[in-house]
Amino acid sequence: MDRNFYNIAPIYHGWKFGYGFFSNYRICLEQLIVHHESGGKEIPYIDWSKTTWVEGFNPFVSNKIIPNGNPFDCWFEQQIPTSSDNIIFCENQPRPDIILHSKHYFDEPEELKRQQTVDKHYLTLKKHIINKIDDVYEKELKGYNVLGVMARGTEYNLHHPMYGVFDVNDYIREIKVVLKNNPEINKLFIVSEDMDYINKLYEAFPSSFFLPDVFRRTDETMEYINNVHCWCNVSTKRENHCQLLGEEVIIQTKLLGKCNYLFGRLSGVFAGAVLWNENIKKVHLI
Repeated sequence: MDRNFYNIAPIYHGWKFGYGFFSNYRICLEQLIVHHESGGKEIPYIDWSKTTWVEGFNPFVSNKIIPNGNPFDCWFEQQIPTSSDNIIFCENQPRPDIILHSKHYFDEPEELKRQQTVDKHYLTLKKHIINKIDDVYEKELKGYNVLGVMARGTEYNLHHPMYGVFDVNDYIREIKVVLKNNPEINKLFIVSEDMDYINKLYEAFPSSFFLPDVFRRTDETMEYINNVHCWCNVSTKRENHCQLLGEEVIIQTKLLGKCNYLFGRLSGVFAGAVLWNENIKKVHLI
């Protein structure tokens, strides 16, 4: 029997190729909420097949789409349409009235619950990713009062100055304030896409943990990452890079959501940690 699908993709605004993980994710979640609350009968299908998360696709080099499948299927369980199914494509514009991307919603519990309810109803992680998250949490974070730190750096200062312009020293200074005001914190979990930030934060706070073998900026120049805003996604440094990168983002964000406190500047991963919150009781913005 033919099935009816509702294809939701994060490509109908901006430069049309999607952005960072949680920018894409929240754009799709907006439309998923609309579909759910309007009683849509079609099976939702989240589709990132025309974004920079596709292996080998770099729109800074060529706009020709590479048919390498839907990377979202690597990370989440969902029914996949076949050639015999009927597909309706959602081409709606973003809905800032549902999710405003300049907000994390920790301080708006009813709106956050609305997002979380639909998110949990439709989007289920692959079991092997859940197992990795649980393994890290049990070994490294369980039993501690943990401050999760999202230290966004690299191109963010140039492209998102509305969320503050900071360097690693600003993070170090403000983390010290958070620790002074919350003396029960006895461990830090650090997330950053910049290896230099990781090294300096770990040096300043030895009671810290970070995932050691994930992709971060090392020898990429500031000129390059400022010009190629999706530099993380289009890297050619390893095979199956986009699949691995998405998994790494998910694991780190889920772990941030398991921390007791969350600190950083507003970013996609920061908002994602709030969306996937399990233990966070206080949020600190730099």
